[in-house]
Amino acid sequence: DPQIGPDGALWFGDWANPLIGHMQYSQRDPNRDHVHGRIYRLVYKDKPLLKPVTQFGKTVPELLKQLSEYEWRTRARARNEIHSHTATEVLPLVKEWVSKLDKTSKDYDRLCCEALWIQQSFHAVDVDLVKQVMGCKTSDAKAAATRIVADERDYLPSAFDLLKAGSLNESGRTRTEALRGLSYFATTESASAVLESLRKNPPDYFTQYTGEAALGANLNGWRTGYLKGELAKDDPAGKKLLDNVISIDKKGAQVVPYLQILLGKDSSALEQRNKAMQALADMKGGDPENGKQVFRRGCLACHKVFNEGQDFGPDMMKVGMRLTKYKLVESIIDPNADVDKKYLSTLISTSSGKIVTGLLVSENKDEVVIFDGKVKRVIKVADIEERKTLKQSSMPEGLAGTISPAEFLDVIAFLSTLK
Repeated sequence: DPQIGPDGALWFGDWANPLIGHMQYSQRDPNRDHVHGRIYRLVYKDKPLLKPVTQFGKTVPELLKQLSEYEWRTRARARNEIHSHTATEVLPLVKEWVSKLDKTSKDYDRLCCEALWIQQSFHAVDVDLVKQVMGCKTSDAKAAATRIVADERDYLPSAFDLLKAGSLNESGRTRTEALRGLSYFATTESASAVLESLRKNPPDYFTQYTGEAALGANLNGWRTGYLKGELAKDDPAGKKLLDNVISIDKKGAQVVPYLQILLGKDSSALEQRNKAMQALADMKGGDPENGKQVFRRGCLACHKVFNEGQDFGPDMMKVGMRLTKYKLVESIIDPNADVDKKYLSTLISTSSGKIVTGLLVSENKDEVVIFDGKVKRVIKVADIEERKTLKQSSMPEGLAGTISPAEFLDVIAFLSTLK
C-alpha cells in the first residue's frame, strides 16, 4: 500500500508472491518469497522534501509539541508514540499541556481534540474537556468530541446525557454523530431523544438515515413503550416513522426464511429452491420507491434505467414486461440461470500470470477491454495466453445478501413496475 513518509515523499513497494493471499495459504508456507522485492520513493523533484519529524526517543512533552505540526501523519505518529507510555505518566502531562494552549489560536479546538484522542486511548476522557469541545464553535471538533463520547460510552457515566444534548446541536454533523451514539442505547428514552432530534432540526440525508438506523437497531428496546403510548404522543411525523420501522421489520421477517434457503451454504433441493423463489415472487408489501433508491445505490454501475447508469448489463426499462416476478427473483438469486450470450463472462489469462474475468466490452486487433464489475481493464492481445467464454453471467452472485431482506422485496416491487 502506498504511504506518505515523514519526508513528504510517496513510498511504495514492488513485491509479488506466487501464493494466493488473504490466508488461503499458511504464513509459514515454504513457497513464500522472503527475499525479492523493491521499495520505491516517489518525489517531486522541483520542490525540496520535508525535514522528517521523528518520534523515537522523544519525551512525552516533546511529542505533545508535535501535535501542532502541519502534517496530520506526523500528529498521528506522535499520538501512537505517546500511547506507548503509561497512563500515569501521560495523563497529567496532557492536562498541563491543554491548560497552556493559546485559546485565541485557530487550532485551539483541534488541539483540544488531540488531547481527547490521547485520553481516549487510555479510556480516561476528561468529561469537562469533552463538554467544552462539544460546545465550541468548530463543527468538526464538536463532531469529533461527540464520536469520542459514543465510543467511550462504557467508561463515561454521563454519555447518554451528553449524546442527547449533542443530538440537538445546530451542527448537522454533530447531530449525526450523536444519533449514531444513541443507537447504542436500546431504551425508550433513547428512541425519544432520536425523535426529538429529527423533529426539532430539519434533517438532512445523513441525520435522517442515521436516525432511522438508530431506531431500527433498537426496535426491541422501544416497541413495547411505543405500543403503550409512551413515544411520539404529539408527534405525527415521529409516529409515522416508528410505524414504518415496525412494518419494515415485519416485512423483512417474512422474507428471511426463503432467503436462507436460497443463499445458505448448504445446498437445498431444486424443488425447495423453486418454492422459495415462488414464495418471494408472490409476497406483497414491497415499496417500489425505496426499491428504486436501493437499485440506484447498487445496480447502476452495470445496468441502465431512466437514462441513468451503464450498459454493462441488460437495460432495465420495461423489464417488468419481459420478466415475471418469479424470473426477477431468480435473476437476482441466481444470475447464471438464464443468461443472454452477450452478457456471458470472459476469462483471460495473461503471459504474466494475471487473470481477468468480466464482461467483454470491446476488442480490436491490439487490445481487449473487460469490465470486471468495478473498472474497465485493458489487456493487450499480445499479452493474452488463454481466453475463454464462461457459461456464467458477468453479474456477480450473492447480491441478494448485500441488501436487507426488506430491501430485496422492495427491489422486486420496483422492477415489476417498469412496464
